[in-house]
Order: sequence, then C-alpha cells, then structure tokens
Amino acid sequence: MVKRRVGSKGQITLPKQIRELLGLEPGGEVLLELRGGEVVLRARRGIPLEALRGRLKSPVPFPGKDKERQAREQVWAQDA
Repeated sequence: MVKRRVGSKGQITLPKQIRELLGLEPGGEVLLELRGGEVVLRARRGIPLEALRGRLKSPVPFPGKDKERQAREQVWAQDA
C-alpha cells in the first residue's frame, strides 16, 4: 500500500513503480471507478485500429473528426 496526500487542486502523484507496472507514460490516461467507497485505478489502453472497423456508417473515406471520435468513444465504453 502506498500513501499519498491530495494537493490543493485535488491531485495526487502516482509513484514511479506503479506507473511502470501499469505502463503509464506522460499523457497516458487512467480510468477511475468508485467501488463501495474505494477508488479503483486502471490504465486506459489504446484501441487497436481494427476494433474501430465498421463503426462508421458513412460511405465516405473519412467522415470527419467528430464521427471518428464518437466511434472511438463507443469502443472505449465497451472496454470499460
């Protein structure tokens, strides 16, 4: 167990050992889940491009950043 203080902005620093074990690098994302009064932290993994195939309903080669973002969020929601 590792003890950390919450800063004035509500932030904590993850120890290097934990960041390394989770494979977190600067800019990486984490998922926080509240479970019965405890917070569970998980590293958010990248989505393989193949998982996005078929998510976009538009027949055009690139339907736009908004639709691409929506498709990515749908896949992430399924992983969570």
